Amino acid sequence: MKKNAFRESRGRRIFTIINRILLGGICFVVVVPIWNVLITSLAVDADVMGNEYLLIPHSFTLINYVRVLNSGYMIAFRNSLFTATLGTIFSIAVTVPMGYALAQKQLIGRNIIMKLVVFTLVFDVGIMPFYMVVRLLGLINTWASIIIPVGLSTFNLIIVKNFMAGIPVSLIESATLDGYDDLSVLIKIVLPLSVPIIAAVTLFYFVGHWNRYFEVVMFINDSRKYTLQVILRSLIFQADDSLGGGNYVYNNLKMAVMVLGMLPVLIIYPFIQKHFVSGLMVGGIKG
Repeated sequence: MKKNAFRESRGRRIFTIINRILLGGICFVVVVPIWNVLITSLAVDADVMGNEYLLIPHSFTLINYVRVLNSGYMIAFRNSLFTATLGTIFSIAVTVPMGYALAQKQLIGRNIIMKLVVFTLVFDVGIMPFYMVVRLLGLINTWASIIIPVGLSTFNLIIVKNFMAGIPVSLIESATLDGYDDLSVLIKIVLPLSVPIIAAVTLFYFVGHWNRYFEVVMFINDSRKYTLQVILRSLIFQADDSLGGGNYVYNNLKMAVMVLGMLPVLIIYPFIQKHFVSGLMVGGIKG
């Protein structure tokens, strides 16, 4: 017995060591590019003229951030923040009630609706039908074109539905007996119990809307409505004169724009992180 216990403990130690090495390598691969972006954004022009991959700070300056804040990039930043915020609110307002409705087993046609929902997860109609529908609705070159057509994620809907299906039916029945209608049950009973999954889905939606690029290029014709991701891509491939002052666009300026582009998600995540794992685990298992 002791010999087997020794073997198990030794195997556990070997597994722990391998696991730490593997996770450490993954963290290294993820952290190094982010560290390079931050260090480069704080470097002076002389340190990045040779397109060096900086990992050790050679200088420190905030002039790149000042240049970005005083440039036209902030218009794109505000556009992204506006569309991401409004789009997330719209997506949550659609996903949560629909997920709650699909979680009710007595819903007429529930199985058919779920099959249609899963069908959209597997099959895509394609770019041209997508564009034609948006055009026929008169949404071209409007904020609605990059919010409404992508307002519902099938994956997010399914995990919200699975989470709400795990809420005890007795709670809903008790509220119904007390005179609550469906909307009151959703607001006063279901939503407070669904904070973990709503927090996780909110992060998913916000990141998706914040990183929106393809739909902006396809539907938005006015450059004043371009989001940060579109401007950032143009900046990455741009050689010079981005700010209209005849200055060469070095990597430090590009990285400063990238850092500002990461800020909203970095600010939101700490507030959602405590609910993130539990919400996804329960939403992914139940149903």
